[in-house]
Amino acid sequence: MLEHVAWDGIARIEVTRMTPPDPDTVLWPALLGDDRAFLARFERVLTQNNNAFTYAVNYDGTRASLSGIDRTLYAAAYRASSAPQPRVLVIGVGGGFDLLTALFFDASRVTAVEVNAASVDIVRRSYRDYFRHWVEDPRVELIQGEGRHVLSTRPGPFDVIQLSGVDSVSGTPAAAHVFSENYLYSAEAFDLFLSRLSPGGVMNMMRQEYLPPREMLKALVTAVGALRRAGVPRPREHVITVTATNGLFTALLVKKSPFTPEEERRVAGWAAGSPYFAVSAAPRLEGPPTAYRAFLALDDPRREAAFAARYPFDIRPSEDDRPFFFRFSYWWHLFSRNPLVAASVPVMDYGLLLLLGTTGLAAAACVYLPLRRLAGRGMRAPHAARYAAYFAAIGLGYMALEMALIQKFGLFMGHPSYALSVVLAALLLATGLGSLFSAAIVRRLGRQRFVAYPLAAVVIAEHLLVLPRLSSLVGLPFAARVGIVFVLVLPIGVCLGTFFPSGLDRLKDSARPFVPWAWGVNGIFSVVAPILSVAVSMTWGISALLLSAVPVYVLAGLLLPEPDAR
Repeated sequence: MLEHVAWDGIARIEVTRMTPPDPDTVLWPALLGDDRAFLARFERVLTQNNNAFTYAVNYDGTRASLSGIDRTLYAAAYRASSAPQPRVLVIGVGGGFDLLTALFFDASRVTAVEVNAASVDIVRRSYRDYFRHWVEDPRVELIQGEGRHVLSTRPGPFDVIQLSGVDSVSGTPAAAHVFSENYLYSAEAFDLFLSRLSPGGVMNMMRQEYLPPREMLKALVTAVGALRRAGVPRPREHVITVTATNGLFTALLVKKSPFTPEEERRVAGWAAGSPYFAVSAAPRLEGPPTAYRAFLALDDPRREAAFAARYPFDIRPSEDDRPFFFRFSYWWHLFSRNPLVAASVPVMDYGLLLLLGTTGLAAAACVYLPLRRLAGRGMRAPHAARYAAYFAAIGLGYMALEMALIQKFGLFMGHPSYALSVVLAALLLATGLGSLFSAAIVRRLGRQRFVAYPLAAVVIAEHLLVLPRLSSLVGLPFAARVGIVFVLVLPIGVCLGTFFPSGLDRLKDSARPFVPWAWGVNGIFSVVAPILSVAVSMTWGISALLLSAVPVYVLAGLLLPEPDAR
């Protein structure tokens, strides 16, 4: 029964009363365990956009009320850790299941980070009586914020870092989650996690898995790369994976120091006592082959890279410049006859092509065809082709820069939604100012193409000198980060704002009948450009998208006919 709904700038959170789940019938029994008394305490569930869920256990403040949580996959890191009273970092609090696991294992300190303000408000205020036993526990520090932002300001060390499905897959029915930037699973994120672990600390990353593996296999490839960058010669000795017996969920345990035989035996003995999960890879494990074991057995960077290149899905590590962790397809998958590939629809690729096709058809029907009928003579105006290319180019270039800036500042602002709001506000203000003073700016510089050169210089300078250093500033207050974004966007926006009004002014003097076409061509390419921009950033990276706008604007400046050209 739905009891409560709360909204914030990121998502909608629902609280629903539930009947206790049955591990014999649910899809992920490895997350529940088999203790019926413990399962009876599963009274509520929090969902995000009515899909991604987290259980809210009725905890009464006693350790006995959590008996049974140790028989779930959430306990894997504590079974592997040798720290008696671990210092724990939980990223993604939700209903508190990860946090309660830490309390059960007698954590001395739990730093719990939740990005959704609505979720934090629910546990602190709306359902305070239900959650107060852990919210008010003196060992718990509950922080509303983005995981990497908080971790960048906390030197640690932590004995356990826990990430359990930290993202919303609520877009899964429409495959929308593959379009979302995710900075918690990038190579740079894993470097940060390792740097905050204590010498014997363990990171537990838990995720849903597919058959054949791809999500956790990609995470494993990323973790091994991070271990090598940290100077670890044999990463296979630092990794254990525990997988649900139905193959649908896996816990990836990563340790800065090698797992000891005792730690490995402890994890294996714990897993052997559960009917719902088993160790799927460990330094000294002998058993049935798994993709995780096969990859770890390579134990050589070149062979590991070759493995990732040959694998039928894209399991290469995502990076902050290409932070689309959930894209496992290649463009060639659209034409592949490989049965493994054919059984998994490349949703991102088909989605982009579908969007491009429908948007192009709508633009043609609503803009191009009416222009042909109502303003056909405009295409016979002097230099019509050059003007058409000019207004198409500035439509493409503007949206490429806008999309790239939104994506570039996603991590810096703490969430793509925040970046969207701040970047658009700054860009609209700046382009408005550039449009207002476009005549004076162009007159001062001499010609429109000379505006493209300072624009190119600013974009390249920020790309090389400023944007790579933003990660060191994520700990600044939100207002300070907003100010930095405005300072970086304003010069770009002012230059961008001059192009459209200057082109219209030129048209009024030399090719007035083409004015409706200028609006139409620019509109068509401005609508198509965001789709192409997503494809570019997912394929080659956000930096490639940002820099691609430079030659487009330089070309636009060269295309605009001069006043005396007839």
